Amino acid sequence: MEAIKFDEKSLSRFPVAFYFSAVEAFDKRIMVAECALDRFREMRDEYDRLFKAFDEAYKRTQKSELTAKIAALDKERDGYAYVMQKVAEAWAAKLEDETLAVHGRRVAQVFRDYGFRTSEALVAENAKIHNMEQKLSDRELTADLQMLGLTELNRRLLSRTEQIEQTMGKRNEEKSDVVVGELKAAREKLDGHYRAFITYLNAVQELQPEESLSKAAQYYNADLAKIDLQYQQSRKKGGKDEDEPETVAEA
Repeated sequence: MEAIKFDEKSLSRFPVAFYFSAVEAFDKRIMVAECALDRFREMRDEYDRLFKAFDEAYKRTQKSELTAKIAALDKERDGYAYVMQKVAEAWAAKLEDETLAVHGRRVAQVFRDYGFRTSEALVAENAKIHNMEQKLSDRELTADLQMLGLTELNRRLLSRTEQIEQTMGKRNEEKSDVVVGELKAAREKLDGHYRAFITYLNAVQELQPEESLSKAAQYYNADLAKIDLQYQQSRKKGGKDEDEPETVAEA
């Protein structure tokens, strides 16, 4: 396997939730990598320690009575989206009359185009729903929704998404200065070690490449590209810094 290096771009551009997703993905990839060098094991173990400290600080900033409200709104929203998607797919697959099936096929295609899943984290689902709504507002698709009887569900889908975003904003305002200060300090320590570790790993890949590190780099680079794409999508729609990116590192 050709030696693959780790993406060296700084993670400092990311708001805290996207940053967390990136450093979590790196931790998952590097902890299963194998390398006989003592320095590698030392830096890996120190990274894992600093990541866990950052993880604890991050979790403390997420505790809020509003979290339960957000979860309830998200569950309700997922129900609307699930029914919309399944109804559209059923029309497309089960109706032999093409004049009817086409309505379901067009709506179902919107869900497929954005790879929509109700299991996604908040920021990914928020961004995708806003993007999907832009397409569903097209005159032809609006008529399709009406034909399928999904107009009201679609209205509620967008309404709950807006409520979720507003509630997340209120939750962010509740975070104490002390907890946020702890998170900032933990992030700075982790980020410094992360940058040094990435530099070291790429030097190893340059001088004595390790297949296990190449696999870890390949997976992590893909994780990071996915997180960066979600971040860019969030910025385009004016997403909040504290929104949550979709979980990665599943391969």
